[in-house]
Amino acid sequence: MYLYIGLVEIRGVRGYMWLLGRRLYLKLSWRARDTLFLGNLANPLSIAIRLRRLVPKPVDVRAAAYAVAKALAMAKYVAERCRDNPTWKVRTWELKMAVEDAVAYLQWIWPWTTRLFSPRGPPWA
Repeated sequence: MYLYIGLVEIRGVRGYMWLLGRRLYLKLSWRARDTLFLGNLANPLSIAIRLRRLVPKPVDVRAAAYAVAKALAMAKYVAERCRDNPTWKVRTWELKMAVEDAVAYLQWIWPWTTRLFSPRGPPWA
């Protein structure tokens, strides 16, 4: 399963985030060596810590976790609206389960991220 999430910017670090299976990647430029493995969706805290290491300025882990939460909310939004498609190689139920597991874990750690995943939809939609 592969899903492109979109452009993400966290205090100077800008790149394209995407999911491959349950793994989250950040691509900083067009070179293959600039693709960074951020972590598994089962552990969003480790993703936030790896993002924090990339940022040149001191950044709170909560700010990095918020960026991960926003990216997960975007992925969930896309998964709910696209159908199973052999061209995209996306099984929506599989993606939705992976994202919802990560979201539940993140909401348990930081309850203030709950507003990103409200039933009315994300704030940017």
